[in-house]
Amino acid sequence: MVILIFIFGYLLIAFENFFSVNKVIPSILMAVICWSLIIFLNIPVYELDQHLILKKDPKYLLLFHLGKASEIVFFLIGAMSIIAVIEKYSGFEAIKDLFYTNTKRKFLWIISTVSFLLSAIIDNLTATMVLISILKKTISNYKDRLYYLGLVIISANAGGVWSPIGDITTTMLWISNKVTTIILIKKIFIPSVLCMIISTLIASYMPVFNGYIQIKKNDLSKYCRHRGFFILKLGLSLMLLVPVLKTIIGIPPYMGMMFSLAIILVIVSKKYRSASILDDAFKKVDISSILFFLGILLSVSSLESIGSLYSLSHWINETVSTWKITTFLFGLISSIIDNVPLVAATITMFSYPLNHDLWHFIAYVSGTGGSIFLIGSAAGVSAMSMEKIDFFWYLKKISWIALIGYVSGFIYLLIYPFFSL
Repeated sequence: MVILIFIFGYLLIAFENFFSVNKVIPSILMAVICWSLIIFLNIPVYELDQHLILKKDPKYLLLFHLGKASEIVFFLIGAMSIIAVIEKYSGFEAIKDLFYTNTKRKFLWIISTVSFLLSAIIDNLTATMVLISILKKTISNYKDRLYYLGLVIISANAGGVWSPIGDITTTMLWISNKVTTIILIKKIFIPSVLCMIISTLIASYMPVFNGYIQIKKNDLSKYCRHRGFFILKLGLSLMLLVPVLKTIIGIPPYMGMMFSLAIILVIVSKKYRSASILDDAFKKVDISSILFFLGILLSVSSLESIGSLYSLSHWINETVSTWKITTFLFGLISSIIDNVPLVAATITMFSYPLNHDLWHFIAYVSGTGGSIFLIGSAAGVSAMSMEKIDFFWYLKKISWIALIGYVSGFIYLLIYPFFSL
């Protein structure tokens, strides 16, 4: 019954546009129903502790998994709040001058590079939303703007996978102690760059990117630009401080993010005498995304607790010849269904040690694979809703570019051991 509820809820999430049901609703419902069935029917539940399967009380185990899920939830709340502060003081508007150029092809490379780098710090979803806002103010032709957005999605997803704070799936792997910051960057940065560069290079030869472009200059006042740059640099620096604090001091990422949030609130409230900055920031926190992640993580934990994911991992290991093929297929699957539950399930299915190559492969494929179809990533879904991008237009014009970029980076991951000999 628990498995059937999960499958039904998963289908509602994967095809939310078809069923016209916000994915938050089935996410929360299936979490509550799955755990309620476990507790009410007294289904035996287990916890994997150092490769030993230990029987536990359902209510205790629910509280344990709630604590693990809360680490990600509070990390996201802190990150979203910092982004809200930057937006309030026009921090992202201040970088509009970076996009000033006179050719479409050069503008494509600028927008792809900025998207790639920005998503590594503020996450791919937020980076995409910021660049959509900038593109609306710089590219007046709607059809041209769609092509740029297609490459923004690919670049943002590629940029998010090599940073522990750049993509929610990579963050999940990082917080779950599957990867460490330095080795993650060392293993994933180059394939991510290859994915972005090869995709952008292919797109740059498309006819739509020939010719010249006229971009309006920044209309912010000198004071607002100066203030925006200051808040942007402060916010991004504090977010980059989070993995540094985890590496040096050892504090959990969510505590580091909360510390960074407190610092930026103190500085802004004192420097600009804004007593309401905290309320303004929290009003812009995406509560629906927070609840979605919470529901998904608790739902997956219910399957972990009854042993279903443990059995599934054994079946996969016996059926598929190598985990590298498994990860490649996972990447293709993530282009169709949401990669958050996919990675959440992977974390609990496999018991590979810290920094095993499987986790780095999962980090890469779950993010870049989501670019192949428009509905495969949060960045793509947000672009679809904000700019009314047609699914089949993206499939025809952009998907093949994303697939080539995805395969290019994956091939590098396969041959990387030969370079390190």
